[in-house]
Amino acid sequence: MPVERKIYNGWAFTENQTEKGKINYEIYTELKQKYKVYRNDIRYNPEVDKEQYDIVIGRKTGYAHAVYNIIKNKPKLSTNELLLLCDNGNLCFGGSRNSSNELRVSED
Repeated sequence: MPVERKIYNGWAFTENQTEKGKINYEIYTELKQKYKVYRNDIRYNPEVDKEQYDIVIGRKTGYAHAVYNIIKNKPKLSTNELLLLCDNGNLCFGGSRNSSNELRVSED
């Protein structure tokens, strides 16, 4: 049975996990080609010229997770699209929205 083409939030240890991971990465690649994305792995509030980007994301680490600050989302991407950008196309352990501008991604 073919796997549906959508973003899989938390696909690890599920049926067809390899295909789901590939689909996530394909969608991530398409988003990166369509929009200009700035993602900073070190600073939660990076100093960057926001006008140069469609999407601006900051990051802070936690235990087995990272918290992302969605500073700019001009194209109004969905939560799952933003989570996919935050996790570099993976999202195998899933993620969620903490608040209007903050996302949490589980990591190993």
